[in-house]
Amino acid sequence: MKLIKYLYLLPIFALVFYGCENVSEPFSIEEGAQPAFVLITTQSQQVAAGSSLEVEFQLGQTQEEDVTVEYSISGDAEEGTDYIFSEGSAGTVTINYDPETTNLDNGSVTLAFPIDAAFGTTRELTFTLESATTESGQELTLGRGEEGAARTFTIGGLVELEEGTYAYDADGDFGPFSGTFEIEVPDEPIEVGGAPYYNLTSNITGPLFGAGDETPYAFNVTAGGLVIGAPQSHVTFFDEDGNETDRVLDVTGSYEAETGEITFNVTFQCCGAEGFGYTMVASPE
Repeated sequence: MKLIKYLYLLPIFALVFYGCENVSEPFSIEEGAQPAFVLITTQSQQVAAGSSLEVEFQLGQTQEEDVTVEYSISGDAEEGTDYIFSEGSAGTVTINYDPETTNLDNGSVTLAFPIDAAFGTTRELTFTLESATTESGQELTLGRGEEGAARTFTIGGLVELEEGTYAYDADGDFGPFSGTFEIEVPDEPIEVGGAPYYNLTSNITGPLFGAGDETPYAFNVTAGGLVIGAPQSHVTFFDEDGNETDRVLDVTGSYEAETGEITFNVTFQCCGAEGFGYTMVASPE
């Protein structure tokens, strides 16, 4: 019986011995451990002219020292015309080691896309990791498998829509309603909050404020099909007491160039209906 008891204990001693023996050894890639790596965590996406984007680079695990990342930029977008580095610089980003944080070490650059970037079309820029080196000279793996070694950002330039009458159906918190509105392209862009808007709908609220009480709204559409509404109507209204007020709506949506169909996703931020909204789908008559 004693011999059997000892035989059961031998594997346990062996595990303890090898565990202590290897605890300070580096991981072996051949044995399946993940090598140290860096990746671009900002996902590929469409961005609109007039917006900005932070591109983040992140380590898979801390290196306990700074890491310099070199990357290249390709595509048909032109720096200075279609995009500008508002923070950071092209080609290099430093990931600083911060011993005080439990978050993964990261660094970033910020791109700004001028309002006239890629006007009337779409252009692309692709960030591709080229190298990542620690202060002590260790080279890190680029990306994780097929993920994060490169990201492509498509800049949607603003476009002008077909003018005319559009018929719409709407549904949401206010129940279904339908009607028509006009879309026009003003001779000069409508400026709201310091930004130009190239398209105008004659009434984005349908009959919600009563017959004949229309809400003109300025908006932009990108060549990639995104709708970007102005932060408020560009027309000043008056409440029941005659006080000057604004109709403030959050307006997003989409546009199908082939059919001319436009979708407005509208959420009220005013008028006692904050948070309520509806979706309006319109097509040219």
